[in-house]
Amino acid sequence: MGRLCYGPRLVRARRQTLRLVALAFCAAVLIGIALPAAVTGAPGGQRAASLSARRAQLGQRSHSALLELYSIETRLERARAQIARLDAQRNQLERESASTLTSLRLAKRVIAATRRTLGARARALYESGDVNDPIAIMLGAESIDGAVTRLENIRQIANQQNVVLRRARTTQSKLLRLKADLAERRAALDRLSATALANARNLEAARSSKAATIHRLTSARVLTSRQLANLSTQATKAATKSLQTESPSAPAPPTTTTESGTPPPPSGGSLEKGQQLTVSATNYCLKGSTASGLPVGPGIMASDPSVIPLGTRVSVPGYGNAVAADTGSAVTGLTIDLWVASCAKAAAYGRQTLTITIL
Repeated sequence: MGRLCYGPRLVRARRQTLRLVALAFCAAVLIGIALPAAVTGAPGGQRAASLSARRAQLGQRSHSALLELYSIETRLERARAQIARLDAQRNQLERESASTLTSLRLAKRVIAATRRTLGARARALYESGDVNDPIAIMLGAESIDGAVTRLENIRQIANQQNVVLRRARTTQSKLLRLKADLAERRAALDRLSATALANARNLEAARSSKAATIHRLTSARVLTSRQLANLSTQATKAATKSLQTESPSAPAPPTTTTESGTPPPPSGGSLEKGQQLTVSATNYCLKGSTASGLPVGPGIMASDPSVIPLGTRVSVPGYGNAVAADTGSAVTGLTIDLWVASCAKAAAYGRQTLTITIL
């Protein structure tokens, strides 16, 4: 396949009628394959250009708003994760507080029980023995040895009770300090939780607002696309009316065939629906715009406008429907070049002889 040359300029037609036919078909292509473009030179062309620019601007704003929405969603997830962590810390703190209060109540009961025991023992010393015997009154014993032994036992018991009492009081002091520390931690957690919840609420409001903005931009873009489609329809009608005015219908020339039975290539005349042409087909994968100004893409075909006018829709075996919207220096006569996305596929296609059908 020879090297093709594509550009944004339409190939000059041999006659004024061909130019009008190309304009009418190109306008129809804009609707048929859903590739809207500015209708330069047609009625409402400036408005179409303005609508195209507005649609592009709306698309950019929608894209930016969508990125901002993704950022808000990420921050909202982080805020919710922080709230979950704070809730877990609060639950742990509540368990520690409950355990501390239980231990504190136990320590208070131990202190009270120890005091009651010491008081009861003190009263028992005075209430035991013979009231006429001072030793019996004080110690509750009948002899000095018994009194000494009993006094030693009472002293040991009292010392043990005092140890228990001191430990209970020490434990109580620690528990009270721990209770105060837990209260401070709870207050700090409450402040952090309040801040996190407020941040989450603000992010949720921002997310809702941004989603509403994206919806409005999308609706405006859809409306702009509809307006562009209406302008394209108006351009098609105007071009068709101009064609009918400048080029009245003429009887079709008799169809002739070559010795091989294949109809000769047309010379700038219109093709009839259902007419079949045997062509030499190749593929190309260049990027950019076509000679008609449309962007390249699936269904775009390059042809010789003097044989297959721009805007002609055809059915290509093994490819599908295509529209003649491009030209090339190597595309002459009964030759077509079909656009594909893969350059490797274009190279592997080579050159094939096909019979295409005019739609």
